[in-house]
Formats: sequence, structure tokens, C-alpha cells
Amino acid sequence: MNYIAIEEFCTYHGVQVELIREFADFGLVRLQQQEQQVYLPAEEIEKAERMLRLHTELGINKEGLEIILNMRDQMLSINSELETIRYRLRQLEQEQDLRLFGTGNQVNDLESEV
Repeated sequence: MNYIAIEEFCTYHGVQVELIREFADFGLVRLQQQEQQVYLPAEEIEKAERMLRLHTELGINKEGLEIILNMRDQMLSINSELETIRYRLRQLEQEQDLRLFGTGNQVNDLESEV
């Protein structure tokens, strides 16, 4: 698993380390401690950057960030479920077409009969 030191992350984004620690204490982002250093796992970077933008640019507090992140996760889950349903619907439509029209070459079959 890849990590970035939170000091490096915070320096790059121009924020205090304490802000990321507050996000972690509130459960908004996961940190990893190794020896004396605290790291942000690579898979948390995008989420941390999103939270920083919402917090610094729009002034959204930690409670608001939590609501936004939960709603985003729900939306992503619903979109994934919708894609699964659409895929299954296409499969069922294709199966129905095969049952109704055979191989799908019904036009060629009709032309050969004429």
C-alpha cells in the first residue's frame, strides 16, 4: 500500500496538519501511523483533497463534510446498482428477442422463403 506523509500532503495543499488530523478524528479520512510518522494512504488522497476544497473554498464544516461524503457514497452505490440493472435488462431483452425471433436472422430467413 502506498502512503504520503501528512506533512508533505499539507505543505503541498497549503493547510495545517491539524486540519487533516481533525478530519481523521472525526472519521472523515483514514490515517496510518508508522513509527513516529503519520501517513495518508494513497486511496484516501482524493477524498482528502475533495474535503479540503469543500472546507476551504465553501467553508463547509466537518459535520457538513460528513453528510456530503455519505450522500456521495450513496449516490455512487445507487449509480452502480442502476448500471447492474440496466445490464441485466439488456440481457433479458436479448433473450426475449431470441425467443421471439430465433437467431436474429429473421429477415434473411423470410427472404430465402420468397
